[in-house]
Amino acid sequence: MRIYKGNPELVFRGRVAPWYGVLSGVVAAAAAVLALQPGMPAVVPAIVLVAAAIFLWPIVVRNRVELYANRLEIVSGWGRTIIPYDHVRDVRRSAGALVPEEFTGHVAAASTDAVFIDAPMDGDAVVSVLGNDHLVTELRRRAGLDAPAPSPATSDPTPASAPRRQR
Repeated sequence: MRIYKGNPELVFRGRVAPWYGVLSGVVAAAAAVLALQPGMPAVVPAIVLVAAAIFLWPIVVRNRVELYANRLEIVSGWGRTIIPYDHVRDVRRSAGALVPEEFTGHVAAASTDAVFIDAPMDGDAVVSVLGNDHLVTELRRRAGLDAPAPSPATSDPTPASAPRRQR
């Protein structure tokens, strides 16, 4: 495992969809129902709540994509995934939650409105941030996936240092 230091150049905060809050509420309601069962030891619903907090709450608190000069870091819950830009083959908006070619072990999206990062050397990733379109544009630029459009000033095939012939 490589440990990198430094401050990110750009940080995209993670997006948490309403369904994630509903899931958290369902788990809390299940713990309450367990607590109301006659003869249920108080420790059982407490364990359910603590386990849910350990797995569900970090996604809300630690959910972001950090862009550095040479890599991106996906911080989601208890994990951190580091992907160098030169390993990224494609970045695009995700087609949805159940697309087979977008199944990955690095799912850091708590929303179905997400971005798919194709990086086979480090493991593909799915992230959902505030400003998904801006993230796609920025990652494609940093990974060199979008060729820069030639500007009118550089469309002249004669190099600037070459002397021009007089007519």
